[in-house]
Amino acid sequence: MMASIVAANVFSSVWSSAPSSHGWDKRQLTSSQREQIAQEHKQMQGIEKPEQDVSRKPEFATGRPPGDNRTAEQIINDNPILKNLGHQKDINRSLAYKLLGDWTSNNKDPEARADAAFNAARVLNYIDASLSADGEHRGKAHGNGDLEGITRSGDARRGTPAGMWKDFTEQGYYALRDDHRLDSTSDTHVKADGTNKDNLQWAASAAGKRTWFIPGLSNILLGIGDSGPGVEGAIKGAKAGFDKTRVDGFDQALASAARGNIWGVVKGYASAVNKNEATPELVKTVLNKAGS
Repeated sequence: MMASIVAANVFSSVWSSAPSSHGWDKRQLTSSQREQIAQEHKQMQGIEKPEQDVSRKPEFATGRPPGDNRTAEQIINDNPILKNLGHQKDINRSLAYKLLGDWTSNNKDPEARADAAFNAARVLNYIDASLSADGEHRGKAHGNGDLEGITRSGDARRGTPAGMWKDFTEQGYYALRDDHRLDSTSDTHVKADGTNKDNLQWAASAAGKRTWFIPGLSNILLGIGDSGPGVEGAIKGAKAGFDKTRVDGFDQALASAARGNIWGVVKGYASAVNKNEATPELVKTVLNKAGS
């Protein structure tokens, strides 16, 4: 950790003092900084596209390693997360160029532009491959080449890949987490996988949390809230919520009702409520004590 802080401190003043109008430029580095980059380049040996190696957190901008003669266009095409990067307000491109160099056609130096593209792709790939805030794999959102988390107004929500990118552009490499997780958030518009909820998903989640005492309805609504976008996603989410309710206790309650077993109905209902993620912890504690 201390080594990371030292390395970040060494490089933190490079772009702020560099005369280049395109930000980071390895030609402006000191001999000490070049030595550190050389050590980092050694770690990249044998890797065909080292900017895609997300096993190690980037600590500073390095540019392409020796032998990597790809152009900026080739690097951009090799890395969809960079190719798809937008221009919204919180993408903070001007700040990103200072840290990484300018990989766009505004930079007329092809070598510097290619180095900048490498730097940007390395950071974006690391962010894109992040785990959830709880350390879980993010499923389809993991490494999908899409920097999720930007709202229609161009804001980056905390707890999303876009939120981490925004923090990176403002704070530098300090913002990249050693545990390779997204930041935790209390934003109810952010899913566990770091993606945004649309208005339907958000409303369904909110209603699902309020109806925890009706586990079937609650799970269906929560399923819609965690579903993919569009009507098809909502239908799949609703079915997943209903199936969960059946497993959690609904089938037990239904079978008990058919036999006239009222106690079995109560136990099935209590089990479904207890296993509902929206149920308050106090209620779960009471149910667990009653069942023991």
